[in-house]
Amino acid sequence: MKIRVDGEINLSYVQNLSLLFFPGMKFSQSEEETPEIPAADVTVRRDEDGYYSKVTLRLLGNVAQGENKTLFDPLYTEERIKKIAVGAAYYNAGRKLLDYDPPWGILTGIRPAKIAGNLYKSLNNKLHVRRALIKDYLLSPKKAMLVTKVAVNEQKLLNKYGKDTCSLYISIPFCPTRCAYCSFVSYSTPRLLSMIPDYLACLERDIADMVQVIKARGQRIVTVYVGGGTPTTLSADQIRQLIAVIAKHVDLSSLAEFTIEAGRPDTITADKLDVMTEGGVNRISINPQTLNDEVLRGIGRCHTTDDFFSAYYMARDRYNFDINVDLIAGLPGDSFMSFSKTVDQIIHLAPENLTIHTLCAKKAADMLKSGFNVFSRSSAEAVKSVDYSQVAAMNAGYHPYYLYRQKNTVANLENVGFAFPGHEGIYNALIMADEHDIYAVGAAAVSKIIGSDGKIHRSSMPKYPYEYLETEANAEQREAYFSTIAQIE
Repeated sequence: MKIRVDGEINLSYVQNLSLLFFPGMKFSQSEEETPEIPAADVTVRRDEDGYYSKVTLRLLGNVAQGENKTLFDPLYTEERIKKIAVGAAYYNAGRKLLDYDPPWGILTGIRPAKIAGNLYKSLNNKLHVRRALIKDYLLSPKKAMLVTKVAVNEQKLLNKYGKDTCSLYISIPFCPTRCAYCSFVSYSTPRLLSMIPDYLACLERDIADMVQVIKARGQRIVTVYVGGGTPTTLSADQIRQLIAVIAKHVDLSSLAEFTIEAGRPDTITADKLDVMTEGGVNRISINPQTLNDEVLRGIGRCHTTDDFFSAYYMARDRYNFDINVDLIAGLPGDSFMSFSKTVDQIIHLAPENLTIHTLCAKKAADMLKSGFNVFSRSSAEAVKSVDYSQVAAMNAGYHPYYLYRQKNTVANLENVGFAFPGHEGIYNALIMADEHDIYAVGAAAVSKIIGSDGKIHRSSMPKYPYEYLETEANAEQREAYFSTIAQIE
């Protein structure tokens, strides 16, 4: 897609607006314009009382224009006013050209609850927040209500954890098999799985060093999250080894939450659950994604619905974990009828946490090689599935406490975490709010530190396990990783 901009507006913002209407689109300023590829002309001008924008979209010989004038408002910065003007103009042009209204209006970011939260801090009234989201950001009333609820519940959690607290994320990038939609750096071949002992040895070194950095920065760890991949790809002895390393450096008795993302039901065994509960883990995930066996086979999950129930009942009946269950709406072959049945069955189990994702396959995912079109701006089945899941969860006593969006998600939908009050996944809420320091170790780990000026500083470890294990080759990168974090003020 070719975009021409006249005026001072960030090109990446306009590209993200474009993805709301043309999901999966690639952008090029050099390719020759053709009728089959959408094109956009964007104009933005500042005058004495606000910003004016005009957007022209072209596709298959059709042309649509949208305009907007957004006045200055003390509720928003000038940069935000400019983005609202451009976004609204693009929205008006897009709906004319395609007869489509994005449910999240002109919000393009990963964390819409952050915008809702800032509005709530200024307006201190949920109704006024919803009105602002509908009027200025063009959200549907349904999404405005949802994200406002999330923002309020999220803030209650954030108020409990000050700047002197932080979280530790530990990456275990290994899985028993690779899912067809997978976008994580995770590895499942026997050769790569053979790296696990060496990988754990490197983690021991890095956990020790990272905890020293945290202590030097005067912070205390309140949550530990072991994610992946699938951490329970590790054997019971390997999990015991990892927990022992964590316990050596972190006061587990002071943690508000210690999560191991068990994830795949086919990796969960009684001896692993024994090790986790003995080691102080108090929250796990058991993720079926769907309770449709045909769909599970199609996406490369090597477990069945019965495997999920066996793992869930074992964890529920014999241990005292808070359990999270992940589901994905919009999977190939999963209709509204089958997905709503899945939702009903999971709600009947009453896990403390229920996370409803919408399918988002990255461009390198195996799913796309089969011809499945994940880049769909509308999907009646996915929309109905997500709507049903949210209503059913709230009717069952769950409340939404964190929410995030991804580019090119089916039907421009969202991922929402629900919990029974008092059982929220604390780490999930803290990482989404961008107000809490997350220190991370392991392959592809990204630490996110909030500076005293409010700016977010990110620092990354080597992406792939084999790179992570090449200590000598990456000694300089590793040293830079820790020193960069230590020096953030």
